[in-house]
Amino acid sequence: MTHFNDAIRRVALVHRVTLAMVVLVAITAQMNLGQFRSASARWPETGDPVLSSKLATWDSAHYLVLSEEGYEAGSSSCAFFPLWPAAIHAVSFLTFGRPLVAGLLLANALSLAAICVFYRLVEQHFGEVTGQRALILLLAFPSAYFFSFPYTESLYLTMVLVFFWKLERNQHFWPCIVAFLMPLTKAIGVFVVLPLAWHLFEQKKPWRYWLLLLAPVLGYAAYFGVMYLNTGNAFEGFEAQKAYPYSPSIKNMFDCGGFYRALVNTHSLGGMMDSALDRFLFILFLALLPLVYRLNKTWFFYTLPAGLVPAMTSYFMSYRRYIMVCFPIFIVLAQLLTNTKSRWVFWYYVVLLAMLQIWGVTQFVTFNWAG
Repeated sequence: MTHFNDAIRRVALVHRVTLAMVVLVAITAQMNLGQFRSASARWPETGDPVLSSKLATWDSAHYLVLSEEGYEAGSSSCAFFPLWPAAIHAVSFLTFGRPLVAGLLLANALSLAAICVFYRLVEQHFGEVTGQRALILLLAFPSAYFFSFPYTESLYLTMVLVFFWKLERNQHFWPCIVAFLMPLTKAIGVFVVLPLAWHLFEQKKPWRYWLLLLAPVLGYAAYFGVMYLNTGNAFEGFEAQKAYPYSPSIKNMFDCGGFYRALVNTHSLGGMMDSALDRFLFILFLALLPLVYRLNKTWFFYTLPAGLVPAMTSYFMSYRRYIMVCFPIFIVLAQLLTNTKSRWVFWYYVVLLAMLQIWGVTQFVTFNWAG
């Protein structure tokens, strides 16, 4: 337990201090006023940008607006799922009605909880060294700064890890609750039905346990219910998505030509629709999938849709955010880099990833596309 606490403290402290220093430097940079003024949601909603605007760019602004005003038919914010803005709204009572402060506190608290569970999960299966290195790779990842801003990733990863942590201990209450809530946080949450079904099959559970598969289905049904009650249209979220680039949709998965054109569209390092970084991460994901399968088949059936569906439905838009909740990828990478003869190889990649993250933070707070 002492080793666990020390490892968590060291890694989390270094990441948070480094991130805070980068943010402090980055907020002095000039904001992209054109992007700010043309955004479909911004914070604050009216007037010129202020300091808080740099901490709530892009999707953050949508979540903060939803936390205060809720859903409204015809709004582009309807494309976002309800659990995260609801959580911000609830915590805002503790921050005297300041949703941005609530979102920042909630995101950082949840991400700390996530890294604690992640480390324990990896250490239990693969030992202390792999646990520490997997955690370092996760926090050095180019888009890991989203764990500290008002985005859904901290909440979603925490739920995913709690789901698997409890499921491995044959404690089914919390996996059931989490499986219900995941589709209310991200669309891909409903695919948790796949690892759950594999676990039940692998453990040869009696038929009554298979009723757990209803949890994510009911959670997805609850999402449609929320949208209907608030907008009068259960599919308002899908309608809102049509206004976004590539119009994210399941039907995109069957457009092989469109997917190929999106895959080879690499004209910038991190652009919204032509990011070479997002395409590289997708290829890395495909290369590591066989290793994830050998690592843990239950985790594989979570990782497969979590990394594949967003790439094919959204044509890689924001892919760097989607892949960072595919936690087994970081375990496999840690094992591969640990097995190299030279220790410097691991730290070389950590520094490279961290430099990309620093660049991403600067992009984020200046309202340039950051994923």
